[in-house]
Amino acid sequence: MDQMAIMEKQIRAMQSQLSTMRKEHDREMKRVHEQLAQQRKAQEQDPYAYHRAVTGNAQNNTTAQSSDGLRLAGFQVGTSLPSTQQTSASAYASTPYGQLTGTPSARVLDLYGPLHRGQVQIGGIRVTLGGYLEAATFWRSRNSTSDISSQFGGGAIPFANNPNYHTNEFHQSERQSRIAMLVEGDITHKLRAQGYIEVDFQGAGSGSNSRQSNSYVPRSRVFYGQLIDDADDLYVLGGQSWSFLTMFNHGMSARDEQVPLVIDAQYVPGFNWTRNTQVRIVKGFGHSHYHVGISVENPQQVISVGSGGNYLPPGAVADTYQNAGGNVFNPSTNYSTDVAPDIVGKVAADPGWGHYEMYGLLRFPHSRVSYLGSGRSKTDVAGGGGAGMVLPLEKAHKLNFQVSGLVGTGIGRYGTSNMPDVTMGSDGHIKPLPAANVLAGLYGNPVKSLQLYAYGGMEMTRSRSSFNAGGKHYGYGNPLYNVSGCDIEGAAASTCQASINKVVQGTAGLWWDYLHGDYGTIRLGAQYSYTYITSFSGVGGTPHTNDNMVFFSMRYLPFQ
Repeated sequence: MDQMAIMEKQIRAMQSQLSTMRKEHDREMKRVHEQLAQQRKAQEQDPYAYHRAVTGNAQNNTTAQSSDGLRLAGFQVGTSLPSTQQTSASAYASTPYGQLTGTPSARVLDLYGPLHRGQVQIGGIRVTLGGYLEAATFWRSRNSTSDISSQFGGGAIPFANNPNYHTNEFHQSERQSRIAMLVEGDITHKLRAQGYIEVDFQGAGSGSNSRQSNSYVPRSRVFYGQLIDDADDLYVLGGQSWSFLTMFNHGMSARDEQVPLVIDAQYVPGFNWTRNTQVRIVKGFGHSHYHVGISVENPQQVISVGSGGNYLPPGAVADTYQNAGGNVFNPSTNYSTDVAPDIVGKVAADPGWGHYEMYGLLRFPHSRVSYLGSGRSKTDVAGGGGAGMVLPLEKAHKLNFQVSGLVGTGIGRYGTSNMPDVTMGSDGHIKPLPAANVLAGLYGNPVKSLQLYAYGGMEMTRSRSSFNAGGKHYGYGNPLYNVSGCDIEGAAASTCQASINKVVQGTAGLWWDYLHGDYGTIRLGAQYSYTYITSFSGVGGTPHTNDNMVFFSMRYLPFQ
């Protein structure tokens, strides 16, 4: 009995020790998770602070070791964590925009260091996955028969003569869901290569429909490779990317574009962009505070010959300014007869407070007028210039202001409304149209889980370009075009020969992190926009139209 009592006493002592060990283990795991959560929140509050910290630390090699772990310029990472804990740490985004779109960051500290969520290592190559899954709902007060990408210019929002003006539009869509992959590797210690691909589902094939089983097709949004020389602060990019004309958020790094935070996949009027094939080179100076670059980009003209149609000069038999697609081009659309690329040049400065840019665009619209046995080709010189800036309005970056603009001739393609670049001239050739656009916005995080934004933008054709010949009216915005029926439902199209003069939009919205943790992020968004469109005046008045739009979005970002 004495031996049994002794054994029972020993068992109780061991149970007490085990209980103490469990409590200590729980406290340690709680400390580890709180530490990782603080690191993640700090990175998300100011992504650039983390980028500056790791970059400066790598250059100065001043990493400090402490008993608690490794302090890296203010961000603490526990060194005692097993590899499974290290790989579950949240990957940081290079910009606030990357947090919305799941765009992989522009650079990791060490390609051979611990993996983050969504990363795999294949030999000397690191693959980072990104993107999100979206369920979106949207309503428009005018029926433009559009999916998640709204239509603004070119008569897409109907005038009152069209029954669709009097009909609301409701849809749901998953097609903005996005898959992204960044592949990168070090060629030398200072020379690295990157490849990036980004795909969504906003393509439409000949069999695509919304009747029973939606059958829309993937499309390539971005697909490029780049060679980056860190020693000389130089990179060369080739492939499909955002136009170099699109403003950046900081410096001129790819995947750091200043894209509006809206749900609408057509963004905001006044936003300058395309996504097309290009070759660009960028060089930095002054410890990366200043950059200059040039890009040679694939051309395409947005053509509106006006309600008068084509005009042939006396004796001419044909005018050629576009052709239907052939071979692997889309046969159901037209391609302009371009003979030279678009050229974009840019300088940017990041002196310490704010980001500033100046840019220029050069274009070469081309057409040919044929006569029996001869012909004449003509290449115009078009383009323009502009500037933009991003300013933090307080130290914690909780409120930021941005503004950008572009003015010139033949620049309509680069505005989100796709206003016409060219129209018909009195010599039978196409003629560039004078245009301008501007975008201003405020955005910020009043609290960590909530992001608010508001934008106002405008795109306009600055003046008419028209003429009369043989008793007929030609060109864009001809004052003799008949617009008397634009406000009368059921009126014939011939009584609403409107040429769009101006597209204006105001929009506001929010993003809220509903859930956020090691499983990723579930983000909810809402947006309202009001769009107002006016045309040039004609016989019968100055037509105008408008559209109210409401969007809701739920996004799951598994790697963020």
